[in-house]
Amino acid sequence: MRFRTLIVAGLLIAGLTGVVAIGLTDGGGQLSQQWISDTARDNEVNHHAVGVGPRNDIVIAPVAAVPNAEEIGPDSCSLVRLRPSDGAIRWRWSVPAESCFTHALTQPAVADLDADGSLEVAASTTENALVVLDGGTGTEQWRVPLSAYGYGQPSVGDVTGGPGPEVVTSDIEGTLVVVHGNGTVAWRADANTTVWTRPELVDVTGDGATEVVVGGDNTVAVYGPDGSPVWNRSVDATTMALTDGPEPTVVAGTTQRLRGLDGATGAIRWNRTVAGTPRIHETGDGDGDGDREVYAGVSGDTVLALDATTGDTEWETPIGEDSRRSARAPVLGDVTGDNATEVVAVTNAGTVAVLDGETGEELAAYQRNVRIWTFPTLADLDSDGDAEILVRYGDGRVVTLDWQRGAGSPLQAIGES
Repeated sequence: MRFRTLIVAGLLIAGLTGVVAIGLTDGGGQLSQQWISDTARDNEVNHHAVGVGPRNDIVIAPVAAVPNAEEIGPDSCSLVRLRPSDGAIRWRWSVPAESCFTHALTQPAVADLDADGSLEVAASTTENALVVLDGGTGTEQWRVPLSAYGYGQPSVGDVTGGPGPEVVTSDIEGTLVVVHGNGTVAWRADANTTVWTRPELVDVTGDGATEVVVGGDNTVAVYGPDGSPVWNRSVDATTMALTDGPEPTVVAGTTQRLRGLDGATGAIRWNRTVAGTPRIHETGDGDGDGDREVYAGVSGDTVLALDATTGDTEWETPIGEDSRRSARAPVLGDVTGDNATEVVAVTNAGTVAVLDGETGEELAAYQRNVRIWTFPTLADLDSDGDAEILVRYGDGRVVTLDWQRGAGSPLQAIGES
């Protein structure tokens, strides 16, 4: 059974910048708004997700403005560090006003890149550069030039087998760069395609080394630790997700199509027709059966769970009412604190839904009357053992939601100032 909150017309009173509804389960729990960031912009097209560090103490929101639609100032397009407890702004790092537009900053990666015990923040920018900042202060540490601006989040991992991790990113034109933690370039490659997704760092060939997987408009390409090509397939991958393990699968999504590719060879394992443009981001074992699933947002504001090895449907759940739009890419984590995996998905209309990972049953939902264009981020910000949900809304704000246990109470809608 689905438990939803409806916002009625009488609640849409003048002066509210958004109306929020809290979704309840029947005697189970609800999603409660913990804080909303003071990072609003005069647009509803912010669409790069929040980045959170491995210790959950550094939260970074990329915030962008739209030229000719709002006034552009020195801090209109910024990486903003938010305090996990209340969303207060700790620091800003901004691209110049002349470089400020919708795609100014990617979702940042937060990691200890130079093994000094402190965290750095890495993002690609419309200055056509990969930029790395000190996570504590926001001071720029180094940058590496790109051929164009980036779109997907940089990835961090041990690619070359040398000391320390590398930062791996691609610009939107398909130029891939692997950079050591001190800012020196290990290698570059050209995938020769438009790339919207983050590069994936997985041992897809089973040789014990990490490969770099890049998906684009008409290509999925795999590179070895030294940048040498492993395989390349003419398969559209507007969105992409991978499984790991002994027989990895590369799942590629494009309009009305999901395909599973053999990680070692690129051969197509399965091919599925789906409604609309599927949005995928990650895979996981949501039902605890030992096998990986891939979770897709598809047309009709629906979340689809597929066996990642076979492409077979395990469940599907609608979370919105718009038959023309696809739900955004779902993400996975323990939101309710029951040591099981939940699926969290959002709609373009502003709904956030928590689904049971095994059955797809909707457990709770939250609604804010502002557009959402990207997947949420999960992180345990308060160290209580379950993840909070950080939602990047199109107006530049970040809303943090927490699962609250307790018996059901009257449904309510609240406004924000």
